[in-house]
Amino acid sequence: MRPIIEGPPEEGEARRPLGKRVLWFVVLWVASLAAVAAVAYALRALIL
Repeated sequence: MRPIIEGPPEEGEARRPLGKRVLWFVVLWVASLAAVAAVAYALRALIL
């Protein structure tokens, strides 16, 4: 099994494809957007 937390890449090791790296950031962005929206709607429901 691969380790959950990976260290920095070894010397001469190939980098991951750009598409995978960009997809990771897009997934993080969408998840954070959903979390902020959920908190905002929950607070709005409590206020009203």
